[in-house]
Amino acid sequence: MLKFFRDQKNSWLMKGILILTALSFVSLSGTGRFLEKIPDESKPVAVVAGRKITVADFVGEVNRQARLIEKMTRRPFSVKDAVDSGLLMSMFNRMVSRAVTEKTVDALGLTVSDESVRAAIAALPMFTDYDGKFSMSAYKQYLSDTGIREKDFVADTFFDMRARQLTDAAAAATAVGDETAGVAYRLENEVRSADVFTIAPEKLKVSGKPSAADRERLYKELGDDLITPETRSFTVFFLTLDDVSKKIKITDEELREVFNENKDAYATEEIRDVDQMLFDTKEEADKAFAALKKGGDFMTVAKEYAHQTEDQTKLGDLTPSTATGDWADAVFSAKKGEIVAPVQTAFGWQILRVNKITPKVEKRFNDVRDEIERKMVASLAFDTLSETAVALDDRFGAGETIEEVARSTGFPMKKYEMVDPAGLNENGKSAGVSKAVLEQAFAADPGRETPMTENGSDFFVLRVDDVREPALKPIEKAQKEIEAAWVEECRRDKARRISDEIKAELNKGAAPEAVAKKTGAAYKRVKTVTRNGGQLPQAAAYRLFSRPVGEAFSLPEGENMLVVKAVKSVPADPAKNKIAVAELRGRMRDAAAAEKADVLLSDFSAWLKLEIKDETVKKAFAYLTKSTQESDEDY
Repeated sequence: MLKFFRDQKNSWLMKGILILTALSFVSLSGTGRFLEKIPDESKPVAVVAGRKITVADFVGEVNRQARLIEKMTRRPFSVKDAVDSGLLMSMFNRMVSRAVTEKTVDALGLTVSDESVRAAIAALPMFTDYDGKFSMSAYKQYLSDTGIREKDFVADTFFDMRARQLTDAAAAATAVGDETAGVAYRLENEVRSADVFTIAPEKLKVSGKPSAADRERLYKELGDDLITPETRSFTVFFLTLDDVSKKIKITDEELREVFNENKDAYATEEIRDVDQMLFDTKEEADKAFAALKKGGDFMTVAKEYAHQTEDQTKLGDLTPSTATGDWADAVFSAKKGEIVAPVQTAFGWQILRVNKITPKVEKRFNDVRDEIERKMVASLAFDTLSETAVALDDRFGAGETIEEVARSTGFPMKKYEMVDPAGLNENGKSAGVSKAVLEQAFAADPGRETPMTENGSDFFVLRVDDVREPALKPIEKAQKEIEAAWVEECRRDKARRISDEIKAELNKGAAPEAVAKKTGAAYKRVKTVTRNGGQLPQAAAYRLFSRPVGEAFSLPEGENMLVVKAVKSVPADPAKNKIAVAELRGRMRDAAAAEKADVLLSDFSAWLKLEIKDETVKKAFAYLTKSTQESDEDY
């Protein structure tokens, strides 16, 4: 963008617009459409050589660009998206800079023929066919996909070609000699190796305590860091499922009635361990049964006559409720060890043997009384909780206090003293307040009971009793912070002293390994460092290449101190890479040409009497915010 606008982006106007926009815009799901009525639509946001760029022009351009982005991305594009991507600011800059550029190229008499514009469009790769020729269908498809009118696309191309003449002219007047390019190549591609020491203050030990003078000084310096957050004291009335459950009383008569109605549910069924053989025909089953009557082993007969494995023969435990087959009556009427003669079932003919019988056990009322009571209380508790919450909420609404209701109902209440928004008390420990209660405590007005508030399966009512506004801690209560700041300060000072010691030792020629061992600093040798390679922090790399080899220097890097010394330099030879030198010369020429063009346009901005209408620009941004919000609400 123009140098003028690069400068302007840091002005109070540009910052004001950015802040206004960031604060005002909310997340929208619309597509950039705005209300038809635009206030002050004819007022200019900028004036260039008498030509006005109006609020309506600006709003229309933002609207057009939003639709274009939506078409290109095939997804909704909201005003928040425009803010996040810098669209609004870039549109404003683009409109003004385009107006300046158009007036500048007009004044300089720069023009392009229609034939040149057509040729430039035809040469664009996205409009060429597989054979390299211009494809009208591809061109029309692009216009359709983007929603750009052909007239506007041609006009934009015409403008871009005229503006390019300006930069091309500047490039033609800009020369970068071989010697200059060679020097730049040597500087850019020089390689150095370096010894790097890192001193981390947090790893350094500090002894002693701050003096009274240090405490006073640090107390003043810490300032805002010692301001305590707002704290609140509040009383909470709790209505929980457990507390309601404890108040539900069920008589033995009611419990016995439930027991008598559900006796089967409290009985253990008879259990029989059963083996079985299965046959397709009665004749096969009779032969097996005859073998059993002669004293044959059940498992052996099953294997020989029914061709079953032991696992297939064992049915396992059965109860009257699980043995629902045609043979159930026969099984449960047999005695232990008895073999039931062949019985026809849906599966064929079965021979069964009862191995073990566990008799039915009917529990007595006293055995299951507590279980029945627990189930009944749990069943009644939820309804009772809801009914109680409604009834007590009415009492609070009628003016009763937490203390009065707690006293009459026996439900618990608790007082919390001076809790901050993080849930910590004055000692910095957790006050044991739930998130829901804490949020309500800092949202409620002091002195009044809140409505009954649901919190999961429970309820609570809260009253704020006292509010302590944020305030600077007195010095006697800030000793912990003061001592921590003093330790941090001492560590930083110690780290600087160590870095000075390392620097002095290295400049005397001491071996880096010995220096690292003596000082305890972390040490490594970085064998390859370039100016922009990222092997070192940028500030360290800059200083490394600005000092002679062998000279150590120190500098802060984040929380740490670094000591760096270049130990070797490998200069770059332009003669060995002429292609890279030529590419560098081209980049240098382009950069110089662009700067010249920017300077020219900046000068023309003054000559063209460019005016930015601050208040109107602000109103235009505010309108875009408000109208888009209202449009979203209409949906």
